[in-house]
Amino acid sequence: MPSVITMLDYTSFYQPWFEKLNRHWIEQYFWMEPIDVAVLQDPDGYIIKKGGAILMACVDEEIAGTVALKYVEPGVYEFTKMAVDEKFQGQKVGLALAEAALQKAKSLGAEKIILYSSTKLIPALSLYRKLGFIEIPLDGPYKRSDIKMQLIISKPMSENIRIRTATINDARLLAELGATTFHDTFKSSNTDEDMKLYLANNFSTEQLESEFKEEGSIFIIAEDKDKAVGYAKMRKAGEPEGLNESNQIEIERIYSSKEYIGKAVGKTLMEACLDIAKKAGHNVAWLGVWEHNPRAISFYEKWGFIRFGTHPFLLGTDLQTDILMKKQLV
Repeated sequence: MPSVITMLDYTSFYQPWFEKLNRHWIEQYFWMEPIDVAVLQDPDGYIIKKGGAILMACVDEEIAGTVALKYVEPGVYEFTKMAVDEKFQGQKVGLALAEAALQKAKSLGAEKIILYSSTKLIPALSLYRKLGFIEIPLDGPYKRSDIKMQLIISKPMSENIRIRTATINDARLLAELGATTFHDTFKSSNTDEDMKLYLANNFSTEQLESEFKEEGSIFIIAEDKDKAVGYAKMRKAGEPEGLNESNQIEIERIYSSKEYIGKAVGKTLMEACLDIAKKAGHNVAWLGVWEHNPRAISFYEKWGFIRFGTHPFLLGTDLQTDILMKKQLV
């Protein structure tokens, strides 16, 4: 009976396996470069916290292999650091890792995946071509690589996304949707204890009901048919230091469900927020975004937001820093 291959999301617990598997593979065929040492010893810092992902393959409760997706720029991820334990080679673990990584990349909103390899790795190149990768002009950070490949991901856009204004009767829905989307977005970069504390304080039904009653608060919900797939909150908050604009409105939250990332939910919500702000006569819209969330920062920059300062953000017990960004509306 074939062994069952299970995919696990990376946590720091798996760092020794991630380093051991990749170090063995690299040293078997090539040599360790400085960038390899840095990434393998600190995958959280170099991959996870920069918007990437790592998967661990498990066979019969043993770690059998690993693969990483490194964030490059909005819509682009690098397929990297794939290695399979010699004990499990020939059991299609590499194929399972590659297919799982492609699905993970799609869930992260990838439009293109690149990789660097070597023409001496014939079985690996055969696998990549089977998955649809094609060769493109070479560049990149690895001295051992003499081939670069890419895979373009065509993502169907949802034609059914519509926006509606939420009411206090949606408090429970927004509490559940908010907790889920926030957890999915930031769970890999924060401790379970801090995440649980933040969610408990900010996404209870009672908390959302109280926010609805705050003067100037606006909630909008993105729906695919009758399913809530994202939401945004706007509010007339106090003027943050450095903004120097009294007629402003804050986009306090804007999130999409994980399975709808890349399907125009964020775009549709942002369009609605800016339209609401303009119709209400505001001169400036502003927001805060975690300094270690490059994908979100890039998204806001594409919409014309520029940086003007920072402020502290307490997630559980962890005091973090948000970058403040603004967009001129008139």
